[in-house]
Amino acid sequence: MFSAIPIIKPVATPYTQQKMIKKHDIHFFWVKTNPDELQSLPIPSLPLKEEEVYILINQALRKIFLWVGLAAPARSKFVGAHAANVIQRRTGIVYRVENVDQRSKSTDFRQTLAAIEA
Repeated sequence: MFSAIPIIKPVATPYTQQKMIKKHDIHFFWVKTNPDELQSLPIPSLPLKEEEVYILINQALRKIFLWVGLAAPARSKFVGAHAANVIQRRTGIVYRVENVDQRSKSTDFRQTLAAIEA
C-alpha cells in the first residue's frame, strides 16, 4: 500500500548533535487518496497547501510530522495517520509521530521547515 515509504534505520548520535538539522535528513511526502499512497516530493515543495496532508520525516530529530491543512478532506487525514503509523512501526518505534495542523506549529516542526528552506 505504501511502497514509497523508506526504511529508516536509527542513527546513533550524541544529543548535542541531534538538533543540527540538514536537508538530507528530511524526507517529504504528499498523502494521496486515490489510490491510497504516499508520493515522495522534492524538498523545496513549499508552501504547504491547506487542502493537502503531508508527512515529513526528520531523521535528526527522530520525528515523523503529520501536517494537516485546514481544508484537508477527512480521507486524506485518515490515510496520513495510517501511513505515519506504518512508518513508525517500520522504524522499530524509535521515531515519534507528531501531529501538526496548519495553525499550530511546534518548534521542532519550524526547525524542520527552516532546514528545508535553507
